[in-house]
Amino acid sequence: MQATRVRQIDTPLGPMIAEASELGLTKLHWSNESISSSESRSDHLDCAEQWVAAYFSGANAPEPILDFTGLTDFRQHISLSLQRNVRFGQVTSYGDLAKSAGKKGSGRAVGSTMAKNPWALLVPCHRVVKSDGSLGNYSAADGIKTKAWLLNHEKQLN
Repeated sequence: MQATRVRQIDTPLGPMIAEASELGLTKLHWSNESISSSESRSDHLDCAEQWVAAYFSGANAPEPILDFTGLTDFRQHISLSLQRNVRFGQVTSYGDLAKSAGKKGSGRAVGSTMAKNPWALLVPCHRVVKSDGSLGNYSAADGIKTKAWLLNHEKQLN
C-alpha cells in the first residue's frame, strides 16, 4: 500500500485538504477539520498548492497529476472530459457533459459522478449545472453558496 501524504491549503473559502500518493493527487477537498500535514515532501502536494493559489488569483499553473486509483472507468472518463473540455468561466449541463463525453443519456450518472468528485476545483464539478441553467447541487464546502461564489469568481476573472 502506498503512503498517503496530506497538506492543508488555505483559500478564500476556507481550508482545503490535499492528499497524494506516489502516483498523484488522490483528493482535494474543503474541510474544517484541523489536520497535521505529513512531514514527507511531495511534488504532487507542492503542485496542488501552487495550482490552488493560481486558481484563486486568476493565474495559470501546471495542473497536478491525478491518481485515479479506485475510480470506475466511467467516473474517470467523465472527470477527464470535464477537466479537459470545460474551461475556466464556462459551464455545461449534466446532459451536455454526458453527450460530449460520448455517454449520451447518462446525465444522472454524470450527476452522481460529480457528487463523488474527489478533486474540487481541479475537476471543476462546480461548472456543471442543470439543463435549465439553474445551479443544481454542490456537496462541497457551503454547498450551493460555494458553487455560486466559484462561478462568479471565474466570471469576474475571465
